[in-house]
Parts: sequence; C-alpha cells; structure tokens
Amino acid sequence: MNPNKNTTATEQLLASTPPSLAPVQSPETPARPNTASSATFPTDPKLLNKLNELVSGLPEFISEISVDDYFKHVLPPLPSHLENRVGEVCNILNENGTYNTTTHRWTQFPQDPDAQSSHETQIFLPLAEIFDAIVQAVQQLEPGLEPNFKLVVDSHATPMSKRGGDMRPDGYFKITDKALSEMRKKCEVLMKKEGWEDLSTNTSEKPKRPPPPPGFEITAPQEFKKANFTQKFDDDIIKLMWNMSRILALDPCRRFTLGFTIEDCSFRLWVLNRGTLLRTEAFDFIKDQRKLVTVFLSFAFSSAENMGWDPTITFSHRDSENRRQYNIIVKERVYKTVKTLSDYSADNPLGRATRVWKVQDAQGNTRVLKDLWLEHDRLEEHKIYENILQDVEKSNSATPEHKEKARNAVADRLLTPLDHCRVKVSGTADDDTNLVVLRGYDMNKARTVVLISPSQSNPPEKQSIGFSFSNDQDAEFITPASQDSGLQVPQRVVHNSLQETEIPNDQRYHYRIVFEEYATTIYDERNLANILKAIADVLLALRLIHFAGWVHRDISGGNLYYHKERNIGLIGDLEYAKKVDARSHHNVRTVCTPYFMASEALGNKYSFYPYPIDPKQPRAPLDPLEEYDETIPSDGPALNVYTPTPPPFNHNALHDIESVWWVLVYTILFNEDPAGPSPNTSARQRLMNKLFDGQFNTTSRLPFLRDPQFNGCLASSFSSLVPGLREYARRLTAAFSAAEMNYPIIQPLSNPQIHVDCTRAFYTKPILGAITNVKMTYVKIRAQDVPGSGQKRSGNHLGEPEGSQKKKSR
Repeated sequence: MNPNKNTTATEQLLASTPPSLAPVQSPETPARPNTASSATFPTDPKLLNKLNELVSGLPEFISEISVDDYFKHVLPPLPSHLENRVGEVCNILNENGTYNTTTHRWTQFPQDPDAQSSHETQIFLPLAEIFDAIVQAVQQLEPGLEPNFKLVVDSHATPMSKRGGDMRPDGYFKITDKALSEMRKKCEVLMKKEGWEDLSTNTSEKPKRPPPPPGFEITAPQEFKKANFTQKFDDDIIKLMWNMSRILALDPCRRFTLGFTIEDCSFRLWVLNRGTLLRTEAFDFIKDQRKLVTVFLSFAFSSAENMGWDPTITFSHRDSENRRQYNIIVKERVYKTVKTLSDYSADNPLGRATRVWKVQDAQGNTRVLKDLWLEHDRLEEHKIYENILQDVEKSNSATPEHKEKARNAVADRLLTPLDHCRVKVSGTADDDTNLVVLRGYDMNKARTVVLISPSQSNPPEKQSIGFSFSNDQDAEFITPASQDSGLQVPQRVVHNSLQETEIPNDQRYHYRIVFEEYATTIYDERNLANILKAIADVLLALRLIHFAGWVHRDISGGNLYYHKERNIGLIGDLEYAKKVDARSHHNVRTVCTPYFMASEALGNKYSFYPYPIDPKQPRAPLDPLEEYDETIPSDGPALNVYTPTPPPFNHNALHDIESVWWVLVYTILFNEDPAGPSPNTSARQRLMNKLFDGQFNTTSRLPFLRDPQFNGCLASSFSSLVPGLREYARRLTAAFSAAEMNYPIIQPLSNPQIHVDCTRAFYTKPILGAITNVKMTYVKIRAQDVPGSGQKRSGNHLGEPEGSQKKKSR
C-alpha cells in the first residue's frame, strides 16, 4: 500500500488488508474468513468513533530504548532453569536446520519479506513455525517443560468477543489454561480461608467454569508489513496501538501489554502500560538469531503475571446475562463482582483506567469497589477522605460538640472507605508502572522519537475530546476540542501543551478502594423528589467542605448519589478533590466530560469580573454646552484602560456549586414525565444539543447560566422546578461577580451564604409538592446521538445514565 497524501487515515487503514480478512460480527466466537468486500476494521460507526478517539489522541513523540534495555527491563524474565541457555537453544536450531548458519537466515525465510510476491499475511506465517521449533528445542533440554503461551500468526483466526470484536491483529500470543489456573491459586486460597461457600459463584449449584472467551486470552498483538520504507506505515502503528489499547480496555485482569511490529526484516518490540508507551530500536529478526530466540523463549515460558495479567483479579463466572464477573483481592480479602458500574475510563490506553463494580464480600454484604492507576504525586482517596474530615473539624472554631457535628455531617454525606490498598504483585511489591512493570528503568536514558508522521492540527472545533495520552485530568491546559461524528479518522491532534520533550511517561501506582455504601446515582434515580433531597444534602456537605478549604472538582450526575435506606444524598469520587491552598500544578480539571463543568472551567478563564477601567485617571467631564471642536483628531487619547495580569485559573467552590446546577438542568432535560410529557420534544432536543454537546469550546453555557430559558419544552411537572433553577442561577452568578469584584484577586466565598441561598431556591415546599410523585423515564434521543455532536463516551460516573443506553460502563 502506498499512502497518498490526499487520502484520509481511515482510507489508508481500511485499504491495508484484503477483503477476505473482514471481521465476522460474532459475540464470543473466533472470527471466520468472509469473502464479502470489507476491511480490517468494521464500519460500525460506534467502533470507528473509538478509533477516531484513539488516533486523535496519539502522542506526537514517544520513548525509544535499546533492545538490550528492553530485554533487561521489560521482556518477561526467563525461568531460572532457562537462564543462560539461549546459546544452547540456538545450537539445536542450527543443528536441525531451522537456522542456516551459512546464509545466516531462518530456513523459513529464504528471502526477505520485501522480496516476496505473496501477501504479507502469508509471508509471516512461518514465524509460528520458528516459535514452535524454539519450544521443541527447549524441550530437548528440559523434557516435560510446557509453554504458557503459544504464538498464533493467522489473521483469519483473530479473536473476537462481544466487546473485543474490533480487534484483528496479524498475530498474537495465546495463554494456556494451565497458566490461568496457576494465577487463580492465591485467590482461591483466600476465598477458602474467608469461608466462601463456592469458589465460582455464590449459588447453591456449582456451575462449570467456562474457558475464557477469545479476546480475553491473548496478549502481545503483532502487525506486519513486508515492505520497509523510509516513511513508516502509520496505519500499522495505529492498528498496533488500537489492539494493545483494546486488550487493556477489554480485560480488567490486565496491567500492561506487550506487542511487536515487523516491517520487512525490521523487528521492534513495544510495551503499553497505564503510564508509558515505548518501543525498541529495530533489529533484523532474520539475521539476528539470538535476539529472536530470546524474545520467543521469554514469551513462551513467561508467567501470566510477567506478560501483563493481574494475579489479584481473576475471572469468576458469567452471570445470568452472560456478563463476565471477577474475584478481586483487596489486601487479604476477596470481593466478587456483581455488576460493572463504570469502566469507560479504561478505554483510554494511558491514564487512570478507573473501573467501578458493585461487589459482595464473603458475608453477602453489598459494597462498591473502585480500581485505578494513580499518579505518583496523588494521594489515595481514603487519605483525601480523612484529610477533608480533619480540616472540616479544624475549620469549625466553635465548641467540640459543634466540631464533631460538622465532621459527622460531612462524613454522613460522603461514601465511606471500608477497605483499601495499593495492589501488590511480584510478591510484596506495590504494582507500579515504572518500578515494577519497567523494573525501574531510567526513562532519562530513552531517546525521543516521532510516533507517526506529523500532521497538521485541526482547528479547535474539529479536535477530538477523546483519549488524551497525557491523561492527567488536571493538566494546566489541553486544547479544547470536539469530535465529528462520521467514519473518517481525524488527523492526529498535537495539543498546544505538548513540547518535544513531553512524552507519555507518567509513573503511576495501582490502587483499590472499597466503599461501604451502594447507592443510586443521580443518573439512575427515577424519583425527582429524591434527587432534590440528594442535591440539598450535597450542597450542605459542600458548604462545610468548601469552608474547610477543599474543592471537589469532579461533580457530575454519576458521583452524586441518593441512598434510599438512609434517605440522604452522598458525594463520591474524591480522587480529584484538592486543598485550595495546596501548592500543586494540578489546578484545573480540563480533560473530562464537559457536561457538568462550570462555564469558567470550560473556558479556562474567569468571566464575571468588572470591565477593567482604571479609576485613578478619569477623563475631564464634557460640558454639554461646549461646541464640538472639529480640530480634535478623531484618534485622540482613548480611555485609560487598566488591564491587570490575569491570575492563573483555579477551580474554586463556586465552580462546584455551578456543576451541581448543571446536574439539575441535565436531569430535567434528559428525562421525561410519562404522566405529562414534554409538549415540544424538538425544542427540548435542540436545547440538549446546545447545552450538552460534549464540546469544550461551547459558547452556549455561560449565556444560559446568566439567563436560563427553557421555552416551554419541559414536562409540565418539571416546569415547576424552573423558577427554582432560575433563582439558583441568579444567586450563583451574583456570587461569581462578587467573588471577582477585586479581580485579579478572587474571593470565591465572599458570600458565605451562597450554598444556603442556592438550596433554598429549589428545595421549597411548592416545588416538592409539585414533583413528589413524578417517576421519570429517560428520553430516547440524547445529545451525542445527533450528527455533529460530541461523542465523549461515559458511564455511570461520567456522561450518560446506564439505563439510557446499551449497557456500557466506564
């Protein structure tokens, strides 16, 4: 394939393999060849939207290390009984003719791939023969030794699954059942110790554990090209990134994944974990026998853990809806997942990869478990929780009784940490993207190289809000963006903040926390009165939190909850909460769903300060009786305008309060009252698209906040809430103006009653009386379903309600 500068990335990608390799849309079975005219990736718009997000988020630069450094720090270490025996294996291969020492070539490759006329999918099939020959050579040295992984080079048999059917690498390694069983042993021992009645499910009848479906048993995807041009084939790298990222997104049991690419004779190894993407320098896999033998030996006899599996989370069973459930170790306790609440963040190949499950413990108690990869300079959520409560108590200068009352008021309205840990692998080591996965490699030794061919940046309105490889969601500045719907892969965007020396190398640690309460998110609560009660409780808690010097910075409909048994609102997801006076570069969350972000946060600037005219040098008053002097030049001295230096934009308490307001607006726009539906669904849809289009550069939010107009498009029962929302907005915008009156000095809580004022605006007897019996249903059309709207995927904690779409969780 010869890339054409006039063709899109998608066209190049879809033209890269023959029609016979089209994927077969099968839920959990291997793909079969299809003679229909198709392409490597399905043309399903949803799948191509995912590809769009990946391509637009690829970094311009990555790290490249030597092959020797990769062998030392990344490649799975050889078992002790195979160390220093690579030479013996090479001798056996030389003796049996697998490698020709005269021509210095593998017998299976008498010609370089570039010199062969066959299609590349056939040219590289002999790699599997070489792998098998290497395994057989080892078995001559160590009889009875069986590999834990097998190399598959056959794109006709590429794995497919319900969520992973969009993966189609040219080759991959497949794990054996024996290796998976070995990894489950620790979990099964702990479950027996805790008294779990059954190691597969908690039902009385013990079901058979089915084998892992295709897509969950593969690693190290590979992409091949028979030609080796000076300008790399970007589509090969895109496909490798796609397949590696899908492995991490699809399977929660993965910590990282390896991969490799071959262009003609040039062989490169890759690794992708939640903090780092890097590759090796190229080596000639045909002539450098020892290097290829080392790679294949390490892959074949590696443990599952060293190939990226997580021994602390193992597949348990399939539920009644055929969804995979897992056993997860937190410290020395095992929790069994019941339902995935959120896993969309895991789609981002580099980042926190937050997953949230509803789980049960051995006693049958229902809890919530969160698993994520935190930046090294970030506190664990349980510590943030304790720090907030301590500061709430300290900030109350009244009697000890009042201090305790304030602390309890906040504690009652926050999800309660019950269990937590830094995940430990490799014995007792904390799982870490650098210290463990890369075995302490010094990234300063790596070279910085271009990942794929540079492309011209799209204008802001055409940039994607999808994956950002710099997934620190508090980056100082990320280019505002939106995403086109449609089938074209957008040109890769180079973020304004990306310098040549900035590459995706973030050190992260693996963290889990279990919460005591399982509550209903605002998204999923169907009673509007319960939502208002929850919001009132949230504002009460935020008032105490804000006056203690903290801001939440991640308020959304997915991390505010209604707890039915206690009839109370709860706040979750404290991972981005920050002490206002803490000196940190993590100031503004800018890479997240924009649905609930405050208007100023979307624009990354203050917007309510007065017009800056310097009062010290006023112009002399004009005498109205004075005749106009035409001799005065029209370009005479202007008003003396004082332009202060803009202060760094920081998320403050008012932005949290505004996010709560957007949650309320979202609720009444994206839900319907079947008893009295909207009289104008088209107008409601237009307003949804206008306010919740998924774009960071939207200009609609601030004007609407200043003057909320719903234009009669709401259900009649919802309309009773509109005066309260308008009063809430009026009080809030007045508070913003007061806070910025002395700009550039910002005083967010200059109105200490703002939380109370906003609560009183919507939580009144007339409003509650009008909506008490309203049972809401989701509207069927949502903003991101409309062509041209943003398509940021989100789950229970970011974006759309679980019940309003096919089950997808963050």
